[in-house]
Formats: sequence, C-alpha cells, structure tokens
Amino acid sequence: MSSNEKIEPMQMWREWFVKSEKAWSQALTDMMGDERFSQGMGKYMQEALHSHRMFSEAMSQYLANLNLPSRSDVLDLGDRLGQIEDTLAALQVELRDQRKLFVNAKFDADAVSANTDPRPARTKQPPSKA
Repeated sequence: MSSNEKIEPMQMWREWFVKSEKAWSQALTDMMGDERFSQGMGKYMQEALHSHRMFSEAMSQYLANLNLPSRSDVLDLGDRLGQIEDTLAALQVELRDQRKLFVNAKFDADAVSANTDPRPARTKQPPSKA
C-alpha cells in the first residue's frame, strides 16, 4: 500500500456489508428451497396453531368459571351494540322525515283553511250590529 492511498473505513464497511448480504441471501435461498425446510415449517405452523387453539379454549373455560366475559363475548357484544346503534340511527332519520311531512301537511291545511273560510276577528266584544 502506498502512502498516497487513503484508507476509507466506511467504504470498507460498505463493501463488507454488501458481500455478507449477498452471502446470507444465497444461503437462506438455498435453505428455503429445500423440501425438508418446507415440511418443517409446515409442521411448526400446525403445532403453533394447535397450541394457540388449546390456549384460547383453556382461557375461555377459565374465564367462564370466573363468570367473566371472554374476548369473543366482548366482540359479540360490540357487534350487537353496533347493530342497535344502526337501528336507532335509522329510526331517527325516519322520525325526522315523518316530522317534516307532518309540519308540511299542517302548514298546507292551515293555508287552505285560511283561504276558504275567513273567520271573524277574535275580540272580547261581540260584533256591533250597525
């Protein structure tokens, strides 16, 4: 190495990083391409799902014995509450529409009755006979 060449640690680190990344990528690709790896991962996933199901059932039973709601009970309750809220919102819209129809019908009836039969002015004195 001559005295004119500078040692750049970041450049050396970057080269090492790129080479090691390629080596790891190749090694993992070769390992995952093997049929034994796929079978092992499949068995591992089956066991993990089985243990999760067993834990969930045991926890549900434990909570039921303590008279506490399980996660599924709380989720079901949330769904029912959402349905009730949707129904109430629909009823509110329907009532608002009915109220508008009633007010419009009453306004129309008042307008028609005011135009058809005029009534005398309401005063405390009877009309004078002149």
